[in-house]
Parts: sequence; structure tokens; C-alpha cells
Amino acid sequence: MSRLFLIGLFLMGCSNVFEPESDCGECGLEIYAVNLTEVSSDVYKMEYNSDLAQTYTMLGATTECGWSQHLRWDTNYKYRIGGQDINLVNPGSMTGDDGDANVMFAVWEPFIGHTVKVYCGYEAECGIQFIDSLSIKIVDEE
Repeated sequence: MSRLFLIGLFLMGCSNVFEPESDCGECGLEIYAVNLTEVSSDVYKMEYNSDLAQTYTMLGATTECGWSQHLRWDTNYKYRIGGQDINLVNPGSMTGDDGDANVMFAVWEPFIGHTVKVYCGYEAECGIQFIDSLSIKIVDEE
């Protein structure tokens, strides 16, 4: 009888916990440039500051998925210094209690005239992956 109980307990405890839940609640992902002007849908303009070695700005992300979501960031361009590729955006950030996160984005002078695509994504605890992107036009108009 005790073996039957243990087998039953084992079978109940071995349900598939690795299968993603189908409901992620309010989770999602929207990224944006905090201090840049949006010139069209998800396209921002960044004025290069020639008085600095780099021009930088803050990017934001809203997940509405609560605290401690690990966001990954990347771009379609890198900057090569001394044979090493340098990211234009910090590769990771974490959401706060409100589900929001920030990360720094920076470019050097050779990027003037380019449009950089920024990607962000994460996998929610429910197993669903969220991805968003935006573009930043680097200009020197002043």
C-alpha cells in the first residue's frame, strides 16, 4: 500500500513543469528612446555632439511584467576599437518593481549618417518570448 502511495505521489509530482504557461497576463515589451525625438513610428533622431568622444542617450523598456525580468539588448552595428567589437548598447538590463528598465546607447563620430537598429527581448516566466526594436538616425545638423 505504501508503494502505491509513493507511486501516486511521484506521478502527481512529475507533471510537466517545463511546459510554458499559456497566459502571460499583462506582460509585453515596448522600447523607446527616453530623450530623443521620434520622427516616425519607432524611428528616432539623435544629434551627434562633436564636443564629446561619444554621444549617448538613455533607452527605456516597458514590460508590465514586474520585477526582475532580464532584458537582452543588441544593435545591427558594432564599433571596432583595437580589433575588438564594442556594443553600441549595454547588452543587459533588469526591470524594476514597475516592470520598466533603462539602458545606455552610445555612438562615435563614424556613425553620423547611419541609422542604427536596436533590438530588445526577454523571456517571461510563462515561457513566452517578447521582442521589440527601434531605429535611431545619427545626424550632425547643428
